Amino acid sequence: MNQQSGTKLFMSFTRILVAVDSTPASSAALKYLKPLVHGGVTVRVVSVAENPHTLVPLGGWAGVQLQGARLELLRDADAAIQAAQAKLQGCDAKIEGQLIDLCKVGGHLVDALSNAISQWSPDLVVLGTRHHQGLLRWVEGEVSAPLARLLHAPVLIVPPEYKGATDGPPSRVLFATDGSDASLCALRAGAGLVAPRSNWRIVYVVDRLLAAGTGPFERQLEDTLTEIGRVALKAAVDELAVYGRQSERAVETALIKTSSSFDDVPHAIERDAVRSKSQLVLLGTHGRRGLARWLLGSVAERTLRLTTVPLLLVLSPRE
Repeated sequence: MNQQSGTKLFMSFTRILVAVDSTPASSAALKYLKPLVHGGVTVRVVSVAENPHTLVPLGGWAGVQLQGARLELLRDADAAIQAAQAKLQGCDAKIEGQLIDLCKVGGHLVDALSNAISQWSPDLVVLGTRHHQGLLRWVEGEVSAPLARLLHAPVLIVPPEYKGATDGPPSRVLFATDGSDASLCALRAGAGLVAPRSNWRIVYVVDRLLAAGTGPFERQLEDTLTEIGRVALKAAVDELAVYGRQSERAVETALIKTSSSFDDVPHAIERDAVRSKSQLVLLGTHGRRGLARWLLGSVAERTLRLTTVPLLLVLSPRE
């Protein structure tokens, strides 16, 4: 972080990797990304041509048929890159493309993206998600390990159904904190995407279901979590205050609670993001504690499935 006029500057994203395919999810991600890039930024558009061996039961397929399928997949991947570059025209950034052929490099889609991220070392990774299809279709089943392999850098996930403004950087931000240093990393990283004049809503979720049915212990735990939440909110406000210009931000805080036996933390955050008309949600991750536990097992699947607001996931640099 640099210093200027007694305030700290948020990180600036100058190397952005965006993974694309031919689905509307990629179009949504590119539409959201374009206002975020400017002169001095390099955007690398990556598309993966999958191996036909892994996509269809071969049966009698061989020779010419298999080669034809591979060429079609390569053409589709190249077309996705060309379309993405066209969508980003006029943003005054350097745009480059990278086509990955799984027939040559082996492995699976997540492996290929992880390797591309590791080798190029971007400041930000952008993905479109289509829930059951597209680049995040691996949310089915065991998701935590594949997703974790992409978290070499902050990952921005853009759902195609997002209907908020995309004519500039997001100005309405929801930051969900658990009071940890990892959460504050998300705050600092996310602010690099936010418009100078912005509205911040900082929330802590009191999960009242952690001890449901335990009588007085349930109330005691809720009171404890509420107090932890107040401390976490203050820490986030204090952290935000030393970055950038306070006069250009409006900041509000809130303790929000899960509501029923069918509720959970991701749903509470999603509801709050929709109600507050947020244009970006920030979450930090760190190992198996705090917000990271939302990315494990079925919780991760629900989080990625239900989000209708762009979501930035940030891994603590110590991980």
